[in-house]
Amino acid sequence: MTRSTVTILLILSFGLMSCDLEEKIDEAIIDVSGKVTHDGSAVSGAVVLLVEGTDVSDGLSLANGSITDNSGKFTILDVQEGVYYLLAIDDTNGNLEFDEDTDRLGFHGINPEGLDLDPDPITVSDSDVENVDVTSLYSLN
Repeated sequence: MTRSTVTILLILSFGLMSCDLEEKIDEAIIDVSGKVTHDGSAVSGAVVLLVEGTDVSDGLSLANGSITDNSGKFTILDVQEGVYYLLAIDDTNGNLEFDEDTDRLGFHGINPEGLDLDPDPITVSDSDVENVDVTSLYSLN
C-alpha cells in the first residue's frame, strides 16, 4: 500500500469511529423538546422550564430550562431521569423573571377548551421526549 492510501484509510476509519462516538453520546444525553404557541401563533423568546411540581408552595424547583426560538421551538438539553412538569413563561420584557403584571404562563397538557386544567407530567427515562407542547398562555391578573 502506498503512503497516501494508508493515510486515506486512517482518515476514513477515524471518521467512522467519531460518527459512532457522536451517536453514542447523543443516545446518552436525554433531551426534552417541543413548541410554545398561543392562539395558534408561535411564541418567540419564551422561557421554558422543567419543574418538579405545579403548586407555588412547592417552590417550583427548577430542574432545567431553555428559551424558544423564532418559531416557538425549544430543546432542553441533558435532562436527568425523573418526573417533571413543563412550564412556559412569555417573558414580554426579556428580564428572565416572571412579572405578574405583564408576563403570561402556561403548562404542558392544559386544554381549557376540553376543560382539562391539570398539567400533564412528563416522565423522562432513557430516551428523548419530543412534542412536549404548550398551546395556551394565561395572565395571572
